[in-house]
Amino acid sequence: MLKKIIFTLLILFASTDLRAQLSEPDSSRFRSMIFRIFSLDRIDPNDYEKGYIFDRIFKRREFHRPVNFIPLELRYGFGYNSGGGFLGLGNLRSSWMSYENEGVSSFSGGNFSSRLGHQLDIDILKTNLAYYWFGNSWLDMHSGINLRYSSLLIPSKIPSDWNGIKESWKLNAKFNARIFELGWSQSLILQWFESWFTSYRYTYGIALSQFYQKESSPYGFGPSQSITIGGRYIIDRDMANRFSIGLDFKFTSTSINKINDPKDVTPIKSFNIQTAGLYATASVFFGGQQTKGDLGKSYYYAKDYISAKRYLNEFIDDNPNHANINSALKLVVESDRKIPYQIMRQGMSFDERGMVVRAIEKYIRAKAIADTLLADVIDDRIREITYREIERAEKWLYAGQSDTAIAHVVMATGWYPELSHHINRFKVYNFMTKGEQLYKIGLYDRALKYFNAAQKINPSLDFEVATHKHRIASDLLITADTLRDINSLKFVVFALEETQRLTGSLSPANMKTLDLLKKKMHLREEYEIRKKIDSRLKKEKRDKSKNKPIYIGMTVSDVERIMGKPFEIITNDSSGKNQLWIYKYQNEKGVTLTFIDYKLIKIEE
Repeated sequence: MLKKIIFTLLILFASTDLRAQLSEPDSSRFRSMIFRIFSLDRIDPNDYEKGYIFDRIFKRREFHRPVNFIPLELRYGFGYNSGGGFLGLGNLRSSWMSYENEGVSSFSGGNFSSRLGHQLDIDILKTNLAYYWFGNSWLDMHSGINLRYSSLLIPSKIPSDWNGIKESWKLNAKFNARIFELGWSQSLILQWFESWFTSYRYTYGIALSQFYQKESSPYGFGPSQSITIGGRYIIDRDMANRFSIGLDFKFTSTSINKINDPKDVTPIKSFNIQTAGLYATASVFFGGQQTKGDLGKSYYYAKDYISAKRYLNEFIDDNPNHANINSALKLVVESDRKIPYQIMRQGMSFDERGMVVRAIEKYIRAKAIADTLLADVIDDRIREITYREIERAEKWLYAGQSDTAIAHVVMATGWYPELSHHINRFKVYNFMTKGEQLYKIGLYDRALKYFNAAQKINPSLDFEVATHKHRIASDLLITADTLRDINSLKFVVFALEETQRLTGSLSPANMKTLDLLKKKMHLREEYEIRKKIDSRLKKEKRDKSKNKPIYIGMTVSDVERIMGKPFEIITNDSSGKNQLWIYKYQNEKGVTLTFIDYKLIKIEE
């Protein structure tokens, strides 16, 4: 009766609290509670990839490491002999115990306190057979050995009239049903979350029971089985062997049907104890940690497809036989498809903040791996940015910052090579401007270099460049008599000869000037040639002076070290002490060296 009342109160409390939460606007408190339970800190669907919430709740541990081994799992708690009614909230069924004689009064099991007991339950050496047999990882199935001890806390006396039927039947004994069990434990672990998991367990074994308190006889044997459902909290998730604590609800059914009663002290033929209770649980287990696959999937749903692909590929390489390897491969394919869009969004973010270079880097990277439609969109944006930067460079160019302008336009057109012709336009403008500036200050030779460079880039500037050259030649003609620089002389001669070719004639004064300049240039060239020859001869003389001359009396090795190996060696005896060395030089006389007993005695040309 007491348990029925408690159960009803719990239901009423829960429903009242729920109604109070749902009465708030938009049920915000209720949703907040739900998302806290499942660690969903944000609910905006735009923040996550489609399917995030479903995966977070039902497939969060899809790629986790299996729990390979549970060396020890300990339970201790209190149970209630629930032999009849809903969850045992009532009297025991009359059939829970059978007797030798039909006339024996049935034992009710005592009052509420007499049906309470405690239990110590130990599982050892549990191994994940599902993983080793099927490669499964989302569901950990463990098998191991179970040991159990249980007894009633406040045993009740057996009916006193039993002794009246047969004197050997124990009088005033207390029914304790102390049970020892050895069995097989099979459990399932479902771990959706990092900090806790649920456990589902079934055991089957053989139980030994002593009937009476402080009596070793009688006793009996029989099968026993139990079903356990519980939750676990992982104490330290970072340890290789992890520890958990939790709470289990357990239902146990034990049938003692083989009685050993040599002294005939009890009429009990068999009994069936069904116990339901709550048990505190502690265990140590190996495995269950997150993998790079779990991390990769979290990046995928956070729309970081680049990181997702990297971690998922590492997971696939490390776990090629994982049960959910196909799911990981599908996520890699999806990440590949969406990476260009992610990179483009990154570029757009930089673009909006005016960080052009970083934006372009992202756009170009995205374009290289994007599909045709996206690539065209990115290409249009890159072209727009390039045009804008060329216009900016033009302002610098016309403001006299030519070097900065050219460097900028070279960089910008590198983003969009189809616009690279603007580089030449900038360079031509720069060369022509510098040439005009140098002409104005009288540095004609340097000015000509810039005009020629501009013409080489853009041949259509022939007329404009020719005009500048004519102006320079005209200026040089004024000072023709004082010209000493060979390049200036050549240019004036070239300008006059070009004018003569185009017009067909020159004025007598210009013809005279042309002849004089040619003679002057010829003399200047001869002077320059002689100067170069003298310089070369001096150099050769210096080089020869560095070589040591050979002399009579030197040994074969000393001569070879100075002159090198000869063209030919002639010997007249087998010993080789006497030798004739012949050296031949191109366009020069040869040299003959005579050696007697390996020493130089004669030098002939």
